[in-house]
Amino acid sequence: MEKVLTKNKIWEVGKRVRDQILDQVLENRGILQKDRDDFLKPDYQKGLHDPFLMLGMDKAIDRILEAIEKKEKVGIFGDYDADGIPATALLRDILKKNGLEIFTYIPKRSEGYGMNKRGIDYFFDNGIKLVITVDLGITAKKEVEYAKSKGIDVIVTDHHEPIEELLPDAVAVIDPKQKDCKYPFKELSGTGVAFKLACGLCQKTGLIKMDQLKWYLDLVAISTFCDIVPLIDENRILAKFGLIVLAKTKRIGLRKLYEAAAISVDAMSPYMVGFVIGPRLNAPGRMGDCSNSLELLLSENEDEAMGFALKLEEANKSRQEILKTVMQEAEEKVIDGKLFDKRVILVTGEGWPEGIIGLVAGRLTEKYTRPVLVIGHQDGIGIGSARSIDGFGIVEVLNQCQNLLVKHGGHAKAAGLTIETKNLDDFYDALLQIAQDGLSENDLVGKVKCEMEIDFSEIKMSLVDELDKLEPFGIGNLKPVFYSKNVICKEKKLMGKNKDHLKLTLQAKGNTFEAVMFGKGEMDKMISLGDELEIAYTIDKNQWQGNVNLQLKIVDLRGYGER
Repeated sequence: MEKVLTKNKIWEVGKRVRDQILDQVLENRGILQKDRDDFLKPDYQKGLHDPFLMLGMDKAIDRILEAIEKKEKVGIFGDYDADGIPATALLRDILKKNGLEIFTYIPKRSEGYGMNKRGIDYFFDNGIKLVITVDLGITAKKEVEYAKSKGIDVIVTDHHEPIEELLPDAVAVIDPKQKDCKYPFKELSGTGVAFKLACGLCQKTGLIKMDQLKWYLDLVAISTFCDIVPLIDENRILAKFGLIVLAKTKRIGLRKLYEAAAISVDAMSPYMVGFVIGPRLNAPGRMGDCSNSLELLLSENEDEAMGFALKLEEANKSRQEILKTVMQEAEEKVIDGKLFDKRVILVTGEGWPEGIIGLVAGRLTEKYTRPVLVIGHQDGIGIGSARSIDGFGIVEVLNQCQNLLVKHGGHAKAAGLTIETKNLDDFYDALLQIAQDGLSENDLVGKVKCEMEIDFSEIKMSLVDELDKLEPFGIGNLKPVFYSKNVICKEKKLMGKNKDHLKLTLQAKGNTFEAVMFGKGEMDKMISLGDELEIAYTIDKNQWQGNVNLQLKIVDLRGYGER
């Protein structure tokens, strides 16, 4: 792979050894010839792994069957985001169909992440003897002990990274990432793990067939896209068929959400789920209480469902306003403190809402190509959210600093933490020291990764049809980015209400295409007609007034020969 360092980014262009572009893309992704058909044509019935390969599954199902036999009340303790909420809805529905009376508890943001005594007390007061967690609990050692002291059994289902000394002594712990788990795929979402529990239960009871379980993939797809798990292996199957189910969903609440947000089922895509549906389900939880989101997914009444959908719309607008304010404050701190020169960025603000800081951390990480921690503090306690880059597993890093933290947990790329504000300076010093040893200068430079170099003459509608077989796109299976050189700028113009998008007409060897750069209107001043360019781009179908043509979407460009 050729690596060329430009002023701002490293361009990586894959070597082309295959004549057929699709063949080369598959090879770049490590898809062997023998696995090609399985990848391009996922099979829901044959492609999913046996749930009983997951450590703890047998014990969990046996305890649920006992609850069914004894007619026990069962509690579900879920997380307050677009992974935990669908997981709670899914498992509640499945358990109810198996004859159980279900109580749910999802904490407010103010209660903090994870299991807590308040939720356990709620279940105890309602006579619950069994609690099942979804999308949390893998580090809830103390909370599970407290539940046991109340006479409550706990089954933990989670997908976050285990911490050995915090592993709970539950009736069963189901998490494909835990030690000695033989499950062949480790990257399920929290709802994905809950779905596997549902599959295991239904296999045992025979009450719901796998064909019927497919209708729950709308919920699994929401979590899979919103929790940004890699779209490979089992996730690819769940996501691909989940998009189909989302477009045909029988869930009244989702249909009303589509109506309130003007979502066309014909346009159902990873983008629509991740950037339109997901944020609306997340919004009430980010603003404090996610109960409206859960009620929306559970609603069986059209008027009631529309009421919840409108409340989600209102919460989403409020979230956007608060995000804008906190983002501006955080950026000012980065610039004033010249934190962009450090290998890790840490910013704090009094009263920054816990539900917003993760979004701010994500945007700053994308902008500065650095691990970012954003911490909102009040009354001596800081609640933080971290986002990271390749090569700097943030949970592992936080583990090395746990003596300075109240609690923490998450993934390699995203984590949450609680810290006493008196420890913030020492914590930041520790992070910078770890980053000094663990991150190189090149790690901190943005990268443009291209599948291969192609010629403009190869860009045809038939090529895009071939590449469409790779969908759905996401982490682990990104939309192919191509590289072309000796491209001449023939025309240019600014687009959009604020003139913040740039449209180019590009030509190479007599082949001409329109190209767009979204959010890059300032590039207009840097490009002149007749300039010879190198471009990194994706190829899209552009539909307008019934006509379909090809359009290039520019990821990055540079003047030819610029190094």
